[in-house]
This record gives sequence, C-alpha cells and structure tokens, in this order.
Amino acid sequence: MEPLNVTLVFPAATRGGAELWQERLAAHTDRLDIQVSALADGATAAWWRGQHTDVTVIPSGRGPVQLVRAAYTLASQSRRDRPDVMVAHGVKAALVTGLAGLIARTRTVWVRHDDSFPGLARVVDRLTDGQISTSDHLSQGRTPHRPLLITPVVSGPALTRPAAHAALGLDDDNRTGESAFRLLMATRLVPYKGVDDAVLALADERAAQWSLHVYGVSDAAYPDERNRLTLLAETHQVTGRFHLHQARDDIGQLAAAFDAAAILTKALPGEHVRTESFSMIALEAMTAGVPVISVSPVSERIGIAGIPVEPSSPQQVADALARLQDCELSGDMARSGRAAAEAGTTPLAAASAFAQFLADTVHRPGAGTAGTTPISVVVTVLNDEHGVRELLPALRAQLRSTDQVIVVDGGSTDGTTDLVEAAAAADPRIMLIVRAGAGISQGRNIGIQAAAHALIACTDAGCEPHPGWLDAFRSAADARPDAGLLTGTYEVLADSPVERAVSACGYPQVSELAHPGVLSRGYGRLLGRAFDATMPTGRSMAFTKDAWRIAGGFPEHLATGEDVTFGRAIARHFPALLVRDACVTWEQRATLRATLRMYYRYGEGSGHSRDARLLGRDAARVAAYLFAAATIAGGRPLARGAALAGAAAYLSLPLQRASRMPQAARVMALVPVMAGLRDVVKAAGAVTGYLRGPQ
Repeated sequence: MEPLNVTLVFPAATRGGAELWQERLAAHTDRLDIQVSALADGATAAWWRGQHTDVTVIPSGRGPVQLVRAAYTLASQSRRDRPDVMVAHGVKAALVTGLAGLIARTRTVWVRHDDSFPGLARVVDRLTDGQISTSDHLSQGRTPHRPLLITPVVSGPALTRPAAHAALGLDDDNRTGESAFRLLMATRLVPYKGVDDAVLALADERAAQWSLHVYGVSDAAYPDERNRLTLLAETHQVTGRFHLHQARDDIGQLAAAFDAAAILTKALPGEHVRTESFSMIALEAMTAGVPVISVSPVSERIGIAGIPVEPSSPQQVADALARLQDCELSGDMARSGRAAAEAGTTPLAAASAFAQFLADTVHRPGAGTAGTTPISVVVTVLNDEHGVRELLPALRAQLRSTDQVIVVDGGSTDGTTDLVEAAAAADPRIMLIVRAGAGISQGRNIGIQAAAHALIACTDAGCEPHPGWLDAFRSAADARPDAGLLTGTYEVLADSPVERAVSACGYPQVSELAHPGVLSRGYGRLLGRAFDATMPTGRSMAFTKDAWRIAGGFPEHLATGEDVTFGRAIARHFPALLVRDACVTWEQRATLRATLRMYYRYGEGSGHSRDARLLGRDAARVAAYLFAAATIAGGRPLARGAALAGAAAYLSLPLQRASRMPQAARVMALVPVMAGLRDVVKAAGAVTGYLRGPQ
C-alpha cells in the first residue's frame, strides 16, 4: 500500500527534545511520506532540509491574529498538497494546525510534550482527530477521545565509558586536573530547566568533587541564558567546574562518560511549563547505567535507578551528588536503570505505534505496508450473468497465487453458473458452489465454511472493486491482526439528476471520509450518512474466520440488513476498522421504484434484526417528520421556525453534496423529495419487519 502522506508542524526554531522525539520515530519507520511546515525558521527546519525533506516556513508570531493568519496559510498548503494527516507538536502548533485542518478538511493529530497551557490543551483535544502524549501525566485533567502514549526512545546503543570519553575529548578516569565526578545535563537553555540549581549545588562543599557539563540547546526566547549561567558560576566561584557546551545530537549515547545525570525542571512565575515530562536524557542515562537525579514526575518513573529531589533545591542536589560518590549505591542504581531501560519500548516499536495510530486515524490501517496474508473472497449470486462477467476478471487481476474466490450460486437459471464454471476451469483459484434456494446470508456462510483461509473478504456481483481493493484488506489485516472486522468503502454511480439526489441524501461519501469538513463531521455523528466501522455492507467488507464463528455467522433469518447486523455482532467482540482504500464502485437500481423497494427491504431488515440502534434511527426520523408536519401546520411562529430550521439542518449536508454535482440546481431541488421518500419507505419497512418479527 502507498505510504501515508504526513505533514509535520513544528512550533519554533529550537531543536529540542520534542523535535528529537519526532526525528527518532521517523527514522525507524518507512510507512510515512513526510513533509514539514515550521512556524519559525531555524535549527529544526534546517535539520529536515538536511534529510531531503520538503520544508515550508510559515512565520506565526505569538498573537491571535498572527496565529489565525498562519492557520489560513497552512490550510492553503494543505488544500494544495492534500496530506492524509497533519501532526502538530505542542499547543501553539496544534492550535494553528487544528484550525487549518477544519478549514482545509484535513485530519489532524497533535503531540503534547509538556504540561504548558492546560486549558488550551483541552481545546486542542476537541479540534484534533488524535492526541498523543509523551508522558502519562500529560493526560491528567484531560479527556482525549483518541489518546496514545509514546514515551521517548533512545537514539541508539550507548557507547562504553572509554569510548564516550574519547568521543567527548574528556580525560579518562584518572581525571588529571579535573574533579573526580562529572554531572550531565542535556537540556534547552531556559530558566525553568533548573541548570542554575545545579550550578548552585556545585558551590556546596558536599559537591566539591563534582563538575557540571551542560550540553545546551539555545532558545531564541531566552538569548541571555548562557551569559546568566556563566555569570552565576563566576559569582559562586565554580567556573572551573562548570562547562557549558554546544548541544550534541549524540549526547545521550555518550552518557556513560558521566557519573550522574540531572533533570531539575521547576515552576517559575510567568512560565507556562511547570514540570518535566518523561525526559529523553533520563532514559538514555539509564540505558548507559548512569544514575539520575530528578524532580517529580520523572523521579517516580525512574524509581530506584536514581535519587529524587525537590524543584528549586540546590541543597538536595548537592546531597544527592554526595551520596552518589558511594560506588556501591551508584552501582546498584546503574543496574536498576539498565534493567528498566531494557524493559522499555524500543525505537522500532514506538515508531510502529506512531505510524499505525496515524494510519488508523485516517482510516488507512494498512498504509505503507506490504501485506502477505492470503484471502478467500466470497461472492453470492443468483441470475446475475452480467454482474459476474464484470466482477470475476476484476477480482482475478487482484488475486495472488494463494488467494481464492468462492462463488456461491443460489440456483441461477440463466448463464451465471456456466460462466463461473468456465472461469473455475481456467483458474483453480476460483471455486463454484451451487446451493439452490440459498439466500445471501446462507450462501455467504456456506462459502466461508468452505474457505481455505482465515481472512475472508466479501463483495457482490454488480460491484467493481477498485485497483488495490484486495491488497487494502490484506495490508490492514497484517497491520492490525487484532481487528476482527475490516469495513471497506463504496462509491455510488449516479448519471441522472434523480440518481444524484438519491446519492446525495442516501449514501456516505468516500471523499468526506478522507477529508471531512465541519458539516460532514457533525452530520455524520448526529444523523448518520457516514461510513461506520461497525456497520459494513456486503459490497466491501472483510473479517476473520474466528470473528465469523464468534458472531454466529451471517444471520440467515434476515433477507436484508444481514451485513450490518453481522458487523455489529463482530464489533461486540473485536475491534472494527474502516479501510478507506478498500473501495468498490456500485451501480444504483435501474429505476426509482426499484431503489425505493430496496430501501423498504433495508427497513424490513432493521425491523427483523430488532437492533436498537438501527430501529432508533428510523424511529427518530419518523418522529421528526411527524413533529415537523404538526408544528408547521398548526404551531406557533417560533415553533414553526424551529421546525423549518431543523429541516434545513437535516438537508444541509445532502444539499452541500448536490451543489457540487453536475446539474446542481436540479439535483438540489430533488434532494428534499428523495430524502423524504427514502425515509418514509425505509421507516415503513422497519415497522413491517418489526411487527412480523424475524423471518
């Protein structure tokens, strides 16, 4: 499958821990086709350019007007490039990206790296389609609707102590002319990171044998921080033991050169960051067997691999340094740290989780993978020679050597059976089963029982699978082996104004699944007409044989609606996923009468199934029609206005769709009529089916 097209949005010029987190994940997956939008030019944009990635700089500033302007610029870029998803880092970038996504109809995910702006974080959760946190405490006080935790990962294997010393140009353990012990801090140079507390700790006589090495990332918001720290060291007469280096990408791999690492983030007046998150350097120090001095909540995660201290407490830091001069204590912590780090998430696993989360968010669960799972395709037919003649060649073109197609004929009296027999004689991957009198559900169950493979796909004669239809299911099944149901998509052919009106008000749109607007999002949640992973159609669906068994097979007592009922039964036991790339084209019924008869039978299927959700939708529509009619006929002006507003809201999305179709004016005029006819006949069928009970 084609990889995901992803736009990464970074908030600032600084290249710190958040940016390294993303770089490391990107380096360990080939499922993403990445481009970058940076809200400021600088080290981050330069690094991605060095990776031969397309980078666009969109200056944003800090004011609301500037952020809105940046959002519109990003939206214009998204409309042009049409990424599958935009991924924003931090609250500022997420506000810009979330707004841009709504404007451009692009799905968005944001990554929270720190605890700044908690109120805005909750707003961003509502704006975006997915929410990733880099530490579990960042989810506190929030209710993200699609959360994922991906903690930082190491950049690579830790070097040995001698190799790390050599790489950094430090003396070996004889420490000629230097302190006996070295403390590492790798951080952005901002006041709230607590480097000043480590400098002050050096002045304590308990830390007299320690030197401090800071590998600092300069931050444009604090241009004087280097000078401030240098002056602080001079003031407290520790200049000879304070070493302020330029940042290094590989400092985490060189952590073994040091005797301890420190994470001392603190809350300061006027600063929005209050605590440290997971801390990348803490993990890398543990990997190298280096004890960690840290503040909460990092200290809780490190446990016995380090020493906890309070924020803004140089005395506690000095005490911790004194304790770590005990070789037995530091050795125990080193062993605990290595064990904890080895039990953590590997870079490959973290990158896989990141890519899969994005793929699931945009309903392309198999994107960027090459599935290998063999598939059995089951098709039921009855007197559909034309449909079979079109379908079998399309399926054969997508079959691999181990795949199979099972056609279950319910007793055709035209040339359907002969046509399938001829195809089976020419291709052993095609199998014909004739079972006279078998309906759709029974026929599918017969075919599934005979299937050679654990993954089953279904489609119907009369459908045209798009290229890659079968591979989309195959890749999705490989990427998400836990899923029991894979719900494909379909596009409805519409040539006449009536067909277009029926399409606008009666069927979901694949384009809206890929690029949902504000209206289609809200309409789909409230009124349906959107693809639902738990409500598949037999035109395009796949599932595992185990899920089929546990769900009890297709319900043979239902003549229609069996696919939705079956899908909902699976979804009670297994994850169900939408697979946008598994698309077929489907031709509507030849006449309006036949179309309405189809909807009536759909309603009967809902009634027969006794499914509360299916019946609830039909009942709600009937109640709304009756209420609106009564209100408009005899209600007060305010009530009439409310009824008309409700009708306008109900027709809003179908009318919007119709406005983009050929002969738009005629189609829009027909939409209210077709919507009313569809709802009335479907509700009538539901009532009939419910009263008659399961057939």
